[in-house]
Amino acid sequence: MLPLKLRILLFTAIFLSTSGALFADDSKIPKQEFGLEEGLLPEDISTFPELKTWAIYQSYELEPDGPYLGLQDSICRMVPESGLRFLLEKPSDTKSTVYLYLDLTMYKPLRGSKFKPRKLQIFVNGKPKRAILTERTKGFQNPVEIPLEPSEYPDGKIYVDLVPSQNSVGRFWGIWDAFVVENRLDEKD
Repeated sequence: MLPLKLRILLFTAIFLSTSGALFADDSKIPKQEFGLEEGLLPEDISTFPELKTWAIYQSYELEPDGPYLGLQDSICRMVPESGLRFLLEKPSDTKSTVYLYLDLTMYKPLRGSKFKPRKLQIFVNGKPKRAILTERTKGFQNPVEIPLEPSEYPDGKIYVDLVPSQNSVGRFWGIWDAFVVENRLDEKD
């Protein structure tokens, strides 16, 4: 449950193949139903049990979809080798920093696994914002936070590009959820 003092403007990820945006007030948090997207290949969408099975065969442990803001549905949009682009819309009347959060798939290598380093570049409206690195002894923390100034999305559109490194063969990376809030998430959220 969100604290009352935290006023949130939340938008779920709208992938380019969907037709519209979902808007929320503080009491309802919409979800993007990835399984309903048209034109996707079966390997574009995975569920937690499917990814967990794959991870076991790789000798990895998969972290589950985070419960951030009640968006936990255990459905993941996979990132192809060529990258993934999606759109979030936010009214441009905000005059302060907003925060983009990405809940990405995260794996921990188990003893004896072959875990090569992998990197994911994150671009917002064509500008590089963050690089996420995962390797045997070092990972990242979910959800990934990216502060955005109002000048970075003047028309209210936030295009997010996720681009895997060249050595990321297959669909290693995935995204559980993406959302924008006006206030930074608390550690307890």
